[in-house]
Parts: sequence; structure tokens; C-alpha cells
Amino acid sequence: MIKLDKKIKDGVIKMKFAASTYFSLLRHCTVPLLSIATFTPILLTYLAKEKPGTPQPQANLETAASPAPIIPSPIAPLTAPSPKLSPSPQSSLSAPKKLAASVHSPNTSPNTSPAAAAKPVTRQPLAVPANYTPPVLEIRVAIKRDVASVLIGVNGPAVITDRQGRGLKTIATNEGLPVIPGANGLKMGDLSLPEVIFVQPTTADGLVYVDDSWYRGKVLLVGQGDRLLVVNQVNLEAYLYSVVGSEMHSTAPMQALKAQAIAARSYALVHIIRPANAWFHLGNSQRWQVYKGIRSEYQSTHQAVNATAGQILSYKGGVVESLYAATDEIVAWAHGGRGMSQTGAYELAEKGLDYQQILGNYYPGVGLARLVLQN
Repeated sequence: MIKLDKKIKDGVIKMKFAASTYFSLLRHCTVPLLSIATFTPILLTYLAKEKPGTPQPQANLETAASPAPIIPSPIAPLTAPSPKLSPSPQSSLSAPKKLAASVHSPNTSPNTSPAAAAKPVTRQPLAVPANYTPPVLEIRVAIKRDVASVLIGVNGPAVITDRQGRGLKTIATNEGLPVIPGANGLKMGDLSLPEVIFVQPTTADGLVYVDDSWYRGKVLLVGQGDRLLVVNQVNLEAYLYSVVGSEMHSTAPMQALKAQAIAARSYALVHIIRPANAWFHLGNSQRWQVYKGIRSEYQSTHQAVNATAGQILSYKGGVVESLYAATDEIVAWAHGGRGMSQTGAYELAEKGLDYQQILGNYYPGVGLARLVLQN
């Protein structure tokens, strides 16, 4: 769980994990972080917008029987990008009426286009701390909601566990197993399982297949009457590899991709602190931010996420819920003119602006900070 600490030091946001629940944070208007010290502020614009335990696999378990459809092999995570250079048609977020309550915002006027913003100020790149590694934060993304069944598979050794982490069955590689909810739990092929289970690879490079996509991390399945909820629990940085490739085309200028990575990381962190419900932090559609698993990962999106590792937008010790959309027009309609235009970010990058200057056009008054864990 995340514990807040308001001490400011050394330009980093320090995060503590404690047994106390973070649900006491959910209704706050401000989204404070643990301990924050802002790096040299860049003229950025702030935007206002508005658990189940981790199972541990057990060895030497009975292998699930019942042959089922063979699922396709995983697509290589770093596939060649499309030459198309325009924002994804799914990249815009929903209108404010569908969004959660607004977080704290400074008193700034909304921008309506890159031209409306102040001329960017040239600044030194954000320094990378020695031996910096971004904190291991797990994000829970609802990838299927209210469905009658799903097809599950794995690309390597994996185990089915219950919510206490007790191993139930192992799964054969590349064997598709249909999961159907019932009155007494879940049915996976011929297996009768509890209504809450995890499918967890036992190797670091393991992937889980859900219907038509492969995902990193592990997958939670929850029976809800005669319907299913499916949640991907994955490391935040790995999640961003896919989000950046889903929200922007991978052939976008690298500085635009870096700006997108920081905006997406800040947005995701707000929802880790203020989750949608007890089962997941946010969804996988444009209602939140688009996430497609490894099929939207590219070399360029890995590079953008890794180059901005741990960087977020912050304001007065809090995290900015950084809204964005495909165009200035959509930003104006959906977010009252407050947010990053992705096509605008492309254009600014092509003019030679770096990612800090791009963010400065859309989030003035906000600073960059970097996350670290505090023991």
C-alpha cells in the first residue's frame, strides 16, 4: 500500500509502502504523494479532471487436463512499427461527464492550442540520478468486463492460484482453456475452480493470453454471477510500453513519445492512488487510456518509456492527472481546453522542441519529478 510523506528533498517523490490501506485517499480532491521535491520546474500546464492480494505460485501441482483450442504464439513485443504518422483513432479520452472527480489544480487559464501557450524556455535535460531504477509499482487494468467467457492460455510455465496464493493447477503451454462463470465458481475446461483465481507465469518473460491478446504480468479472473471480470496486473513501466504505442503511433518523433510517456505515467499513478474500485485501478479503453498488451509495444515506445523512467508531472507535492487527446479540438471539447494535443506534440517535436518544452506548452506551472521508493 502507498503511504504518504510530505517531506520535500532532493527533487524526488519518495514512496513508502505500508500495511495501511490507501482507500482513505480515494475521496481527496488533491492527489498528494509521499515525499516530493520537484526538479527544476518547467513551464508546464496543470490539468484538472476530473485488492486482492498477490498470489505466489506453488510447485509440483497437478497439470490441467481437458484439451482445448490451440492459441497462437505470442507476437514479438518489439515488432516493426507502421509508417503511419498520425494519432490513433482511439487516442482521445472521454468527455468530462464520464470521468472521475477532479483533482486539485492551480489557478491557470486553459490553453486551446500550442500557439496559445507561452514561448518555450530552453532548459537543461532532467538529470538522471546515479543508478536510478524506477520503483516496482503494480497497476491493475480491467481488460475484460461483464463478459460471458474468455479463452486463457500461456506461452510458458504458469500456475493457477486462488486469492490466498495457493496453487491449484498448472497450465500447458499454448493450450487454450475457456473460462466460464457458474453458480459454484469458475469452470476452466473440465476443472472446477473458485470464483476468484489468478493465472500467473512462473518465469520473468512469461505471458498470458486473453481472447485475442498477450499480456505481461499476471491475470486475475473474477466470477460475478454469470459474468466475468478479467484484470491484468502488471508493472507500471511495462504497462506504459503498450499505452504509449496504443495512444500514439510508434513512428511519432521521439520527443513526442517521451512527452506521451510522462503524461501517461502521471495519469496512471493518479489512478493507482485513486482506483476505480477494489478490483482494478482503471480500464483499458479511451475512457481511461488505451492499453492493448504486447501487440502495441514497439522499440520506439520502449525507448521513450525507459528514457523517461519514473518521471511524472507534479504540482505542489501532488501528482497531476494529465489529460490529453488526439487534437486541440478534442481537448477543447472533452477537457475544456486543458490537456495535451497529441498531433500538436508531433508538430512541436518536428520543430525541434524537446519533451520538456512540449509538456510546457500544455501544462504550464507544473514541474517534473521522479519517483523513488523509501524504505
